[in-house]
Amino acid sequence: MKSLHDHMEYFYNTKNWKNYWVNSLKKLINGKVIDVGTGIGSNIPYYLNLKTIKKLVCLEPDIKLYNKVKKKFNRLKKNKIFFKKIYLLELRSKEKFDTIIYADVLEHIKNDFKEIKLAINHLKIGGRLIILCPAHNYLFTIFDKNVGHYRRYNKKMFTRLKVPKTKIEKLYYLDSLGFFLSLLNKVILKRDPKKEEIKFWDNLVVPISKVTDCLSLNLFGKSIICIYKKINN
Repeated sequence: MKSLHDHMEYFYNTKNWKNYWVNSLKKLINGKVIDVGTGIGSNIPYYLNLKTIKKLVCLEPDIKLYNKVKKKFNRLKKNKIFFKKIYLLELRSKEKFDTIIYADVLEHIKNDFKEIKLAINHLKIGGRLIILCPAHNYLFTIFDKNVGHYRRYNKKMFTRLKVPKTKIEKLYYLDSLGFFLSLLNKVILKRDPKKEEIKFWDNLVVPISKVTDCLSLNLFGKSIICIYKKINN
């Protein structure tokens, strides 16, 4: 999907955003980690900055993206980072993981409930499934359609899923100021964001959102984070 690949490049250098959401979870991303849908690896440097990660397994089924990310990062910490050209469904290892991350990935999967249950099966008891997604279906635009999104999410969508052997540990919104930019695109612009606009959002909007998110108690935002913890029930 050409538009998706193009926008991956646009979002690759959104350093403020990636530092923001990854660092906000640094105490929860630990041990043996799976990153589902690694893409071109834009999140990898931020994961590897976390001293809590012992092993990082990156899954990317798209051959072009897989070759690109493996070439770029394969020489980096060979004993710590591993690449597999598969979907999570194809992971045959009996190894259990501490953390599984879907960063802007679950919205691309048609049967999201089935995918979540599959991910939980690969977690240790006490392990966490961390999901970052675009928020609010009423903000769904031509951009979402062009990059292959099936949906956007809100809190009710996660709480209604009733995933077996889990409890929701955290559920909150991020990027409160970015919410209004998405609303502007939905109502007025009605198009894909341009590269310069993405830079503007990352350089100016995200730093302000870090403040307004705190002031608004993370009650709304452009993105949503849901963290499932696996329990022994």
